[in-house]
Amino acid sequence: MNMLTLLYPGKCMLCRERISEEQRGLCPACRAYMEKSMKELYCPAPGNTDGLICAALYQGRFRRAIVDYKFNGRYAYGKPLAELAMRAWELHHMPKPDVVTCVPISRIHIHGRGFNQSAELARWIAAQWDVPFMETLRRRVLARRQSDLNAEQRWSNARRTFFPYSLADVEGKTVVLVDDIVTTGATVSTCAGILREMGAICVWALAAAKTDNNIVS
Repeated sequence: MNMLTLLYPGKCMLCRERISEEQRGLCPACRAYMEKSMKELYCPAPGNTDGLICAALYQGRFRRAIVDYKFNGRYAYGKPLAELAMRAWELHHMPKPDVVTCVPISRIHIHGRGFNQSAELARWIAAQWDVPFMETLRRRVLARRQSDLNAEQRWSNARRTFFPYSLADVEGKTVVLVDDIVTTGATVSTCAGILREMGAICVWALAAAKTDNNIVS
């Protein structure tokens, strides 16, 4: 089995049509649709960020692909999702950052899920851009999951959930903060605020998807 087989699914992650390894997880029709959609997608900037770039809305077949990646063992979807996020970044003519980081999850969630989906996306993106990936934040073990809460509760929960990783150094750096899905913006806003307190001069959020809810700044 070659490396492409390990990194990319043998079927399109959206329409499930069989594809070659070189097509990198998406058939030509689905890839063209995604590129058209990401050019038209407007993402309001969550508070404390310099902006938010997303590949697509969290709906339909794209939603199913992210759920399968995150919860159902479709790890090979990670690299195509990361590449779509990077493509959205390129289409908005964004420069490379100094550092790529991610929204953390707790050790309990990593143990239950087997991995941090946002960290994997961030590592792939950092490697492609040839910039460092850095763990900058931690998440309290007993914090409630954002997905279990309503919009108001997400903001309150986020503010007491995340804290700086003591070994991280983002002083004077431009940072890209990667998450899989942005909903209200509470998580990325809180994390971006902490990164700024740690000395980051610019914090951009980059996600595979955003929900169709309004993001509150």
